[in-house]
Amino acid sequence: MKKYFNMALACAFFSVFFVHSALALENQGPKMVLEELKFDFGEVKEGKTVSHAFRVFNQGDQTLEIRKVKPG
Repeated sequence: MKKYFNMALACAFFSVFFVHSALALENQGPKMVLEELKFDFGEVKEGKTVSHAFRVFNQGDQTLEIRKVKPG
């Protein structure tokens, strides 16, 4: 009986340890979230200037630095 109790106690300990470790790692660092991933201007007449602003949010727990942007 004591053997089963020790086994159950060890399983509970490791379960709590690994779940806590996984949750702790989940929110480390910056996390960039975009409101929309792409935008289609449709047909644009030649010579017309168009623009669109993408909203960027940081849902992480550290500062988000955007160092380079490449238009597609």
